[in-house]
Amino acid sequence: MTGRQEDMAVTLPWMDEGTDLFLSAVAGLTDAELDAPSALPGWTRRHVVAHVARNAEALDRLLEWAQTGVETPMYGSPAQRGDDIERSHGFPAERLRHEAAETAAALRAHVDRLAPGEWDAPVRSAKGRAIAAREVPWMRSREVWLHTLDLGCGAAADALPPAFCEVLIADVLGSFGAGAPALELVASASGTRWRCGDGADAQQVTGTAAALAAWLTGRAAGTALRSAAPLPALPAWL
Repeated sequence: MTGRQEDMAVTLPWMDEGTDLFLSAVAGLTDAELDAPSALPGWTRRHVVAHVARNAEALDRLLEWAQTGVETPMYGSPAQRGDDIERSHGFPAERLRHEAAETAAALRAHVDRLAPGEWDAPVRSAKGRAIAAREVPWMRSREVWLHTLDLGCGAAADALPPAFCEVLIADVLGSFGAGAPALELVASASGTRWRCGDGADAQQVTGTAAALAAWLTGRAAGTALRSAAPLPALPAWL
């Protein structure tokens, strides 16, 4: 499924559409609403906005790496991601809104500057996975679409593009590794199937691609899904 994650003809429009949706949601929140809890445990909406802004900067560093050949990781240390969010989530509301928009625009401008051959340059994700730079737009797409849901201000999982959800499902299942429950997931509209875990008796779970993706990423409890047995606990993702 990595090929689809690297297909920029598909992932760049997802990145742009998701960015517009996220920034529109942020712009519509009052200062008091930014202070309210998000859908992520322990995070306010401010934390979500700060994270998305800092994520744009981190992915921008990967593009710098691809462009120059000088190793520039997403984060300089394992603690930097959390430290950056804690440092910036308390900024004045107007600064947070501005930084979310400014860092997104800077990342998009950097995308436009890369030469075709530079997209094949090897870089590394925050978890140390070797990837080609052309996977960066997919990584950003995940961030802006899912964190729009996390803001909890109207956008629901069924707003996620079905094709995006199918790539996301494969991405999440590929991250589970050993110990994942034996599952066969079926997208009700397209009929696409995915399997994870070991064993011939995989539990079949059926639903829309959006409902499956929301469950796998912890954005829903799976009540919209159909299965003959209770849904299993899932490994952590990201």
